[in-house]
Amino acid sequence: MKLSHLLLTPLATIVLSACAGTPSNESPANQQPRPDTHKVATNTATPASSATGVSADFESRTLSADKGQFIQEVAANYQIPAKHVAGLVNSAQINSQTQRLMAPSAKRRVKRSWTTYRNRVMDPIRIRGGKSFMQRNARTLKQVEQQYGVPKEIIGSIIGVETVYGKYMGDFKLLDALYTLGFYHPDPKRPDRHQSFRNQLAALIKLDHQGKLNAQTELGSFAGATGLPQFMPISIMHFAVDGDGDGRIDLRHSEIDAIHSVANFLVKHGWQRGMPVFAPATLPKNPASVEGKGLEPTLTWQELLAQGSTSNTANAAWINGRVLGVINLMDESNGRNEYRIATQNFFAITKYNNSYFYAASVADFAEALK
Repeated sequence: MKLSHLLLTPLATIVLSACAGTPSNESPANQQPRPDTHKVATNTATPASSATGVSADFESRTLSADKGQFIQEVAANYQIPAKHVAGLVNSAQINSQTQRLMAPSAKRRVKRSWTTYRNRVMDPIRIRGGKSFMQRNARTLKQVEQQYGVPKEIIGSIIGVETVYGKYMGDFKLLDALYTLGFYHPDPKRPDRHQSFRNQLAALIKLDHQGKLNAQTELGSFAGATGLPQFMPISIMHFAVDGDGDGRIDLRHSEIDAIHSVANFLVKHGWQRGMPVFAPATLPKNPASVEGKGLEPTLTWQELLAQGSTSNTANAAWINGRVLGVINLMDESNGRNEYRIATQNFFAITKYNNSYFYAASVADFAEALK
């Protein structure tokens, strides 16, 4: 979901908007007050879900770029009547604005600035909205924190960064956006992106057939993410939760469903109860020498100790295992680097949006809400 400043790692995000499912090119943090439409970790392997009966096939299966064959494959693979699949696919329209927003930029690469990105996330409108959100959902947030082990401020922060608490959920028709990006994606050099969006389209069609979403009316980001937490269709299938117990999942109108769903997403992507996002420890003597580049932790505390890190903590969860990474929040404009020791929970947030800037801003905004 971010066009310019989001990506700090060399790993490409799979195309979405700003939150949980598919990549978009722009983040609300970069262009206020637009929402942070991102992707819902479509590149992350997800477990089979007994609750929905959906397997990881939606992420891994190769679906044809020929529309007629695509219809037959989706019908056969996901037990949907071909007439239902064809009705949706054939009614979908190419959205030129989606193509324009997802087109690769021909301009010179914009220098990444952590300072600029963070300041746009920590704006007064979002902070005021966060205070109100936390107050009116205090009881639910406390219950969810106890149930999932995800701090309430982290949940509130993600929803705030994604859509400013529902103010900017997107007005693109999901069916058209995913159809456009699956069959008429503007970047011919990235067939993996085209395939990813066809998989998302198949998931949307399945959700429509199940009566969980109306593909003809559901709105969201230009990259196909929807609701308060900006979930992509595959993430809705795997991670969305009926938190208010009304028998349906409604990520657009139910803040309770959104809160439960964000927590569940993080837990399913490795969130550890009681672990901070950043380790309370000093940096190694030469942090650049052990700086991480990917979206998984690679270091042990013992390895950082050997590099000169220190901490007064004795029995914290991050002390054990290969759950740490030294990240660099760079400001290329000023030639400045800001290193932090990230824990496994930091990397869990990057599964929501494949960006160091995004995960660090979520953590910092959570501290403001706290």
